[in-house]
Amino acid sequence: MELGQATSVSLWRIRAIAVLQRVMATQRRFSESMRVNKVTMLAAADELDAATRDATAWLAKNPCPDAKLAAHVAWMLNACTEVALAAQRAVTGPFAGTQADMDRLRDLLTVIDFHSETFDAW
Repeated sequence: MELGQATSVSLWRIRAIAVLQRVMATQRRFSESMRVNKVTMLAAADELDAATRDATAWLAKNPCPDAKLAAHVAWMLNACTEVALAAQRAVTGPFAGTQADMDRLRDLLTVIDFHSETFDAW
């Protein structure tokens, strides 16, 4: 990576931190909500969905200059979207509350953590 591109990525990352911090904060609240009750979990999933939509819109207007970093951020946001959808199914779907639903949510949260840690370490 050239110096100019590295500087550009660093500046983009600084701006992205504010947007992604909101997503990660809502993701942490969602994780905690899984231990409380279904109503709390749904509310946290809605909050995560809103934060993820905002971050995705920001990302569309502010593309990352590094393709690999952009991919990690996109994968993280996609996993957040899937968490919100899976949480709705886990609480209100025809087979709500199954162990498979909860396992899927935990797996997705692990994916989010991986991409978040990658972003942090970049």
